[in-house]
Amino acid sequence: MPLATEPAVARTYVTPVDDAWAYVLQYRETMDYVAATPDRGSTAVSTTLDLPRSRVREWMDGSVPDVVRGLNTAIERGWFPESLRQPAARALNRLVAAVFATGSIALENYRPSFVVDDATRDVVADALATLGAGHRTVHTDDDRRATELVPRRDAAVLGRVLAAAGAPVGPKTGHETLRLPTYLDDAPLSIQVDFVELYVDSRGTELDGKATTPLLEQRNEAFRRDLAALVSQVTDEPVSVGTNGVYLSATAARRLGVR
Repeated sequence: MPLATEPAVARTYVTPVDDAWAYVLQYRETMDYVAATPDRGSTAVSTTLDLPRSRVREWMDGSVPDVVRGLNTAIERGWFPESLRQPAARALNRLVAAVFATGSIALENYRPSFVVDDATRDVVADALATLGAGHRTVHTDDDRRATELVPRRDAAVLGRVLAAAGAPVGPKTGHETLRLPTYLDDAPLSIQVDFVELYVDSRGTELDGKATTPLLEQRNEAFRRDLAALVSQVTDEPVSVGTNGVYLSATAARRLGVR
């Protein structure tokens, strides 16, 4: 299955109709009809298509809804890859993992940011470069705040694509229905490995005298169980679930290059 679809991205927008995807289809149908019958006015077009004349007139005068602009940007950037084996799909998957691990998507405007360290900075930067979004680094000189990478271009659209792919929007702690993206269920092993490697690099903790590597998670039990199952599937090694996190065995950690 694809990471994100046009209808799912469209539905992250607020539009004059309840279903934002239906609004997009109305716009596209209108513009296709106008292109095919350029001599018809807004009244005739609205009557034929059974749409409000005021809406049709705006579109015929050149107004483009935000949701349509956003989808056009995502299409032009190649953010709807047809195959999970394409480079864009691999980059999007890594950014979804980064959001789950230590990043975030702002609830108010869908702009994503990614907390990075030496282990994850290049991976996130390369993913943003592959998608044509580029990046800026913030908080590099602030000892009190973690270093973050943010997209340089089309940030809000990229955040909506990541959200449509299954990345959480807003706070993750206390999110009782947080689950891993469904596309991971049938994804190629390379996609699953990329997701797990970035997640573990971001959140894995080495404890002195302990053979296990914990992923300390103040997240709901269903998410912890899903995460443990995915890591175990990728490493083919034992992974346990506790009340405070997910615990990789020493062999599982070594397979992921953590130890």
